[in-house]
Amino acid sequence: MKSKHLSLAAGAVLAASTMMIGGSTVRAEELPQTKAQQQFSATKGFAAPALAELHRAGAVDQNKVSGALIEKLGLGSASQSTKHGDVLHLAGKQWALDVTTDGNGVDYQDQAVAARAHALGKPVTQKMSADELEQKGRDFIAAKLSSQIVLGAKEELVPVRVDYRFEGGQDAKTGETTQAVVANRIVFGRTLNGVPVVGNGSKVIITFINDGSLESFRYDWPQYQAAASQNLVDAGEILSRVQQVIGARNGVAAPSSAVAVPNSEGEAYPVELTPNTKLQALECGYYDAGSFILHTAQSVQPGCTYHAVSQDSKGTRAGYAGAVPAGAQFEQDASWVETKMLGRK
Repeated sequence: MKSKHLSLAAGAVLAASTMMIGGSTVRAEELPQTKAQQQFSATKGFAAPALAELHRAGAVDQNKVSGALIEKLGLGSASQSTKHGDVLHLAGKQWALDVTTDGNGVDYQDQAVAARAHALGKPVTQKMSADELEQKGRDFIAAKLSSQIVLGAKEELVPVRVDYRFEGGQDAKTGETTQAVVANRIVFGRTLNGVPVVGNGSKVIITFINDGSLESFRYDWPQYQAAASQNLVDAGEILSRVQQVIGARNGVAAPSSAVAVPNSEGEAYPVELTPNTKLQALECGYYDAGSFILHTAQSVQPGCTYHAVSQDSKGTRAGYAGAVPAGAQFEQDASWVETKMLGRK
């Protein structure tokens, strides 16, 4: 898949010798409010005719961030400290912590907890509910990340999606297949004046194994400062831009006819972009690629993330994910490839 989505990282642990492991898979479940936002994005685009461009601000020293988190999590001293590019990497005996250069992004992994996940596998029907995951996530943020996940005026922390990691296998003797849930993840996002931040920025991702232990968390949480406003294009133009980008990415000329905007009273998806490519999801808001992406600009412009799937005559499928700008006039950003593909507006 040619996609750029966040993944729930962890490998499957080998089962008993009688089992042929099918590997681990991650299954995402969009929450009702996310589905509603995706429906609105495809049919209406944005609720307002203009939005202020934002700038990422509030950089924090990497060492101060890592020191505060190590103390809050009770990890003790790090045995390893290195730089991977601009990312600070710290590690202990059974944990690892990465901090981005601006201090606003952190990725934490507890290998000891991850190693226990397989043994605690449960039937799929016993996976943590979305409500339980949201509450556990909010409790963890309040207890351990309250100094990092700070909300400004008219900002909200909102649940976006839940993910589950499954392990499957087949008994070599009986041929019976089994599947168990071994990890449960909640993804939070942020809204500003009701407008969501889409992309990897303004996300808090927390993973628990089945006994409730924290396996990992990852966040990207900058402060934002408002700048000049951008007038926004409508849903038809947004879909046309997605169509143009997908055509360029898969090497197929975009159709001469415009994409039909879905009826707001029906199910929007899938939306046909080309004869063999369909849009599966679109979400409009402030597009922030996140601090784990190499930025050449700190601007956060209005934009819409997309996920499309194509299938050729042989049945081969390919996936495409990214974001298109939504401003009637937008700035090119070297780290946002679609702004270059669509040209300066």
